Amino acid sequence: MKTKDRILDAAIKLFNEQGTSAVSTNHIAEAAGISPGNLYYHFGNKEEIIREIFERLFHVWDVSFDLPRDRIPTLEDIQGVVRTNFEIIRQYRFAYREILALLRQDSVLHDRYITIRQRGYEGFREMIPILVTLGTLRGPIDSETAVRLADLIWLISEFWLSEVEVEGQIIDDYQMQRGIELMMEVLKPYIPPPDE
Repeated sequence: MKTKDRILDAAIKLFNEQGTSAVSTNHIAEAAGISPGNLYYHFGNKEEIIREIFERLFHVWDVSFDLPRDRIPTLEDIQGVVRTNFEIIRQYRFAYREILALLRQDSVLHDRYITIRQRGYEGFREMIPILVTLGTLRGPIDSETAVRLADLIWLISEFWLSEVEVEGQIIDDYQMQRGIELMMEVLKPYIPPPDE
């Protein structure tokens, strides 16, 4: 494994366990099994490490959320997308937990995050009308309702696991399934009966 990747892996683990403010570059170097000087060869400071972790996260977002293109997407496919998102959140949970503080502290990260997130949200918002057109969801759904549904599902998929942590509970498969069930509750009025 490349030294840079070892540094990032160690940082993610420490940030998830302790939060970014409690972790120094020396802590990260020690956890990665390298000298502080070696760490500084790759990253000038902790801020650069956090930015690079977010670039990893953006890449994961880019490759993880496609619905099938060779058939009509099912509700199971949508649940799969939300579950994948929950898995990503579990892996990078410090980023979701501390997002507001991290973006306030780093204007470069803020601008990059907003650009990437907006792109993802727009694609997500377009999903509801497509699912109605394909018959996966029952229509008609006016554009305002489609936006509200997308907003609710987005909020659940982005913040449900943070809520679980706030309540002092462990992020596990059970809690991820609960989040999926909340999303399905939002969609319930628009799900066609099995015989339709």
